[in-house]
Amino acid sequence: MSIDLDQLRTDFTNTPLDEADREEALHLLLRERREGDADLLRHLLAEETAAHQEGWGVREALVLAALLLAECGREDDVWTLWEAKNASFDTMAGLDGFLLFPAGIAGTTAHVIANEEHPERNELMTYMSEYLEYEKLTDEDIRENVAGLRSHFEN
Repeated sequence: MSIDLDQLRTDFTNTPLDEADREEALHLLLRERREGDADLLRHLLAEETAAHQEGWGVREALVLAALLLAECGREDDVWTLWEAKNASFDTMAGLDGFLLFPAGIAGTTAHVIANEEHPERNELMTYMSEYLEYEKLTDEDIRENVAGLRSHFEN
């Protein structure tokens, strides 16, 4: 199936996509992402996350979906990104932790801290704290890592 990105943008919840379709859509979005594509990206990442809960390894489509969603810069997307990272042992190891800071370190961390009722809050806070302590990242480092990952997919 050849993906019609405009059609997918308007009706993604009713469009069945297999693994190859999702990958094609993500590569199109890599080149043609628009401001309003965050919901579509969340949907594609959720589909990839579900697929990874039952398999081995980390497909590039999951990483690309996470990258594109993180680039949207919305702090609330940390939960979707965290769910993807937690899909399996392989995704926990293979999906880069810097993607968990879509709104930068301060913005994303403040959002997680403020969401006291979220069931994943404490686990995510612990992970973020340990990750930042170990990696010693700044917002600039995160931007560089995101740019490097994007470059990987563009080449």
